[in-house]
Amino acid sequence: MRQRTPLRLIGGSLAFLALGLAVTVGIPALEGPPPSAQAVPYSQVQLQGRSIYIREGCWYCHTQQVRPIEVEPGTVRVRGDLGPASRPGDYAYQKPPLWGTNRQGPDLTYTSRRAYGTKEWHIRHLKEPRKTILGSIMPSFAHLPEEELDALAEYLLTLR
Repeated sequence: MRQRTPLRLIGGSLAFLALGLAVTVGIPALEGPPPSAQAVPYSQVQLQGRSIYIREGCWYCHTQQVRPIEVEPGTVRVRGDLGPASRPGDYAYQKPPLWGTNRQGPDLTYTSRRAYGTKEWHIRHLKEPRKTILGSIMPSFAHLPEEELDALAEYLLTLR
């Protein structure tokens, strides 16, 4: 009977761990927040651009999350501001959400469309970042084929 006690303890621990994983990971993955007005369902080209954005590591330097600590809710949107704080529903269509790891470039959540506006500008910036923004430390993406640059620019324009 003493030999069964460690097995019961291990079995109980594994069951408890599985229950904890189901509650903290499984259930939230099944039902996300409802989409907010900022959430954008992506077209096929935009999804391709998003996968290029991930592949090329753009999300390492450019966050897509405005933190409440940095902005007052309802901030007036003018060129260069941060916009309102991000909410969970803003990421309803993003799997995974791209919040960034180390903000070195600007947050792209609200600046991408308002500050620069056109696909042509984004493509020019991707090819020659230092010519479009003085002092930029972003690497050039001129090595990407035109089709990929176009798809990436389409995705960037969804970040409003």
